[in-house]
Amino acid sequence: MTLGANQLPDRILRLLPATTLLLLLASCSSVQLAYNHMDRWIRWQLDDYVDLKGTQKQQLAAALDSFHRWHRQTQLPDYANYLEQLADRVQQSQFTSAELQTVEKQVRVFWDTASTQFYDLLLPLAATLDSGQIDELEENLQEKREESLEKWRSPEKIQRRRLKQIRKHSRRWLGKLSGEQEALIAEWVAQAAYNPLLRDQQRQLWQARVIELLRRKPEGYLQQLRDLIVNPQQLWSEEYRRMQDQRHRQIRSLSERILATITPEQRLHLEAALRSHAGDFRSLSHE
Repeated sequence: MTLGANQLPDRILRLLPATTLLLLLASCSSVQLAYNHMDRWIRWQLDDYVDLKGTQKQQLAAALDSFHRWHRQTQLPDYANYLEQLADRVQQSQFTSAELQTVEKQVRVFWDTASTQFYDLLLPLAATLDSGQIDELEENLQEKREESLEKWRSPEKIQRRRLKQIRKHSRRWLGKLSGEQEALIAEWVAQAAYNPLLRDQQRQLWQARVIELLRRKPEGYLQQLRDLIVNPQQLWSEEYRRMQDQRHRQIRSLSERILATITPEQRLHLEAALRSHAGDFRSLSHE
């Protein structure tokens, strides 16, 4: 799971964007190992932003335990079932554009359900932050934002990294890529629309609003915080919204074009990968 809603677009895998949020953990070499260490990973992430005190750490641990138990028992079986359905569809036919959009919508439902539960359990912790911790959070948010923007000062390096990541994820799902598929990926990386300055502006606006609510604590501020985290799009400018819409269309187009070129061997590889992850999720749900 990702903690920051504003970080979500950066985590999208390029080959199968429709299943990315469902399979964030599947990018690891061991789904079960990654899932069982999710609580620890989240604590590490939070430590980068704010130093919690003893009782707050206990509250965080209790919230994470509750979420993990709920997610394991109620969500993982649904993920497993859905992956098996996708595997059946891969076996039977190609994915059309309409089918990919349907998959994206279903995965969004999975994501919204899990993230809403996660934030509802974690948000009460925000009410316990003192002024010093809020200052620390603001400073670290700004530092992370500046670090992120700095990475985009070398477009060539970013393109090389993107190309490497997309190839890696593509091979994980499809096996060996054809020359045509390699060319499609390279073309997409070269043409993908993205303006890091626009993203930075939206991130800065979102972070400023969060800090303002934490400091002022107006009536109903926790609900306002929840709305900001669950739906950061409410602060998006029209220009940024158009850019994100264009990116999503480009990502879907790449998926369609690659899936239209898969060989029988790649189809078998993809089907096996989906069923393997379904089995992992089902096993985890029984632990």
